[in-house]
Amino acid sequence: MAFNRHGIHSPFVYDFLEQVVYATTKNEGLERFEKFRNQLLSDSKTIEITDLGAGSTINTSSKRLVKDVAKNSSKKPKYGRLFYRMVQYFKPESVIELGTSLGLSTIYFADANSNIPVYSLEGCPNTQKIAQNNFNQLDIHNIQTILGDFKETLPHLLSKTKKADMVFFDGNHQEQPTLDYFEEALKYSHDKSVFIFDDIHWSEGMTEAWNKIKGHPKTVVTLDLFFLGIVFFDTRLTKQDFLIRF
Repeated sequence: MAFNRHGIHSPFVYDFLEQVVYATTKNEGLERFEKFRNQLLSDSKTIEITDLGAGSTINTSSKRLVKDVAKNSSKKPKYGRLFYRMVQYFKPESVIELGTSLGLSTIYFADANSNIPVYSLEGCPNTQKIAQNNFNQLDIHNIQTILGDFKETLPHLLSKTKKADMVFFDGNHQEQPTLDYFEEALKYSHDKSVFIFDDIHWSEGMTEAWNKIKGHPKTVVTLDLFFLGIVFFDTRLTKQDFLIRF
């Protein structure tokens, strides 16, 4: 394992760290997303949350302020910029996201390449409505939101797309559902697939899920960025796990 790019002998991982993880993204368009995020962080509207996953450890009420959802359910801008660079670097033909929430991560995936579809699955109709409104305000039109239980919507979507190029798992922070969705997407994976897992150390169950994913026979290279886990399946690579400071 390594904590930074130095001492890493895998050319694939070294290049990924240099060109994507530790790179900077100078883009005025992304700055407007971050200003928009700040607007949501001051939005005091109350919405009813339908939570089909592990829920929040901070607010267990079904009624939550939009600004609290934005604060507690959204990744920091540096992760959004990482997603943006990953799409530009790996050039997936589509992106699948499990867990839209307010759509703050979704917009980075979508804006990185406006010519590919981004399918974002969400279980809560009220957050989906807000997310769709956010996409419209930001003039982003390559996102398709899909409402429903992931157990039903993910297999249905994958049966249509026929492959899983890039998948972001961010919708159910429980061990078994995470593993179930991983196995479902794995049916459609290929050597160039990239799977991203959010909050891999959020709980003991998520850490256990991450360990099982790392140990899966189809998993080749994994990067643990603490808040995120990234999985690669290229059979030309040597099976290794890396702990990366990000």
